Amino acid sequence: MLTADGWCDGAEQALSILQRARSSLVLKITVPTVVMVLGASLAASQLLTGLFARIHERHAAERAHHVAGLVEQEFARAMEERHGDVAAELRTLCRASDKSVAVTDRSGRVRFACDDTLLGTTLPVVRAGPAQVWHGQERWARHQRPLHGDASCTRCHGATRPVGYLAVDSPLVEGEEEVREMQRLNLAADTVLAVAVSVLLILVQLVLVYRPLRQLTATVESIRAGDLSARAAVAGGDEIWRLAESLNAMAASIERAKVELDRTYRTELAQAEKLAALGQLTSSIAHEIKNPLAGIIGALRIVEEETPAGEANKQILGKIRHQMERLSLTAVSLLEFARPLKPSVRAATVVEILDHTLFFVERQAAEQRVEIRRRYASELPAVRVDPDLMKQVFLNLVLNGIQAMPRGGTLGVEARSDGAAVEIAVSDQGIGIPQEHLDHIFSPFFTTKTQGTGLGLYVARQIVETQRGEIKVATQLGHGTTFTVRLPAGRSQEEPHGAD
Repeated sequence: MLTADGWCDGAEQALSILQRARSSLVLKITVPTVVMVLGASLAASQLLTGLFARIHERHAAERAHHVAGLVEQEFARAMEERHGDVAAELRTLCRASDKSVAVTDRSGRVRFACDDTLLGTTLPVVRAGPAQVWHGQERWARHQRPLHGDASCTRCHGATRPVGYLAVDSPLVEGEEEVREMQRLNLAADTVLAVAVSVLLILVQLVLVYRPLRQLTATVESIRAGDLSARAAVAGGDEIWRLAESLNAMAASIERAKVELDRTYRTELAQAEKLAALGQLTSSIAHEIKNPLAGIIGALRIVEEETPAGEANKQILGKIRHQMERLSLTAVSLLEFARPLKPSVRAATVVEILDHTLFFVERQAAEQRVEIRRRYASELPAVRVDPDLMKQVFLNLVLNGIQAMPRGGTLGVEARSDGAAVEIAVSDQGIGIPQEHLDHIFSPFFTTKTQGTGLGLYVARQIVETQRGEIKVATQLGHGTTFTVRLPAGRSQEEPHGAD
């Protein structure tokens, strides 16, 4: 016995089947095909039935006119006998032809008729086409034409033409029944033909369309499941075959790309592992030498201060201290490279960050004859960043620009906004970056300078990405380089909307 849950499960399964069937390509093609074939068959049946009815009407009219001709011949034969046996001949002709004949004078009064009840009555004149009349409870079609007669008719009827009218009535019941029977036969034959044609078309669609598409679908599902070696085996040279060829070519391209991606991934993973180990080692080494270097630098400063100005060792001590400070700076850079970045995000304005950064480099820029040109758009939106980290980024970009112009030039610092983000562009007039170096400038330890660790741009990009931004570079040899930092305006993802 089925429970309520069983009925619900059955209803859900039935609904699922109906939904899948409604979205099935076979159903979408089959239903319109059957409807169109059945509609064409019904239209053809109606057309044939109408054609048969018109042919039947034409034959009925021809038979009526034939009977009318026989009546006229009988009148011409009996003219000399003053129509003595016309009535008897009419009855015989009516029984033989299953027609009803009536002859009237010019006024429409019946003079001769197969049906004696019509004698003396007046029939209306039918001007065009057959007219329907009633004989008791039955409908008849009346064909009427004028009787002109010959010269002998003028003795009785005068010279006026026509001398009368001849009406031939044919029963409609039998003809209409034939038409209905023909309609039923046409409908049955067309229905059988429509079903046969529909079945044939459906079979053709299943073989030529649905089965290849099902193979394509199965291939796509296999590829989506991860089997990139799956290929669609569809024969022929039609559109579906070309689609299968394109699918196979796409699968082959994806398979090759996956192989290459796996190879690149393994290479990058090995490189990342090496960098991780190198970072740990670097952090350890830098940490071990940083504090001793600080002590040595402090001691050298004391010795240098206590050494009289005239002694030659004072200059040597200054050079030693300078090299030690450079080593200390390198150690600090290595520690910053290895240390994970933990930005402290808060609301800040880009103009304040840039002005504070440029304040510390204006003297160095002036010494190298570099003019700093600021171009800040009005009403720049605030950004939520770590100001100290962003100062480090802009300081690195500005120093790189100044160092790229040893003979002087113009350093452009521009800030603009499109509403969604704020863009900061730092442009120099240096020699530019060779194309072969562009793919490596953000890599760690890559540098073209005689002095430097190659970590500046790498750390800068890491900082920008932690602020949900991006950094891009555009360069032209002989004309200079532009670094563009794009920072999103508005709230930070790390803070709730209510934070202030």
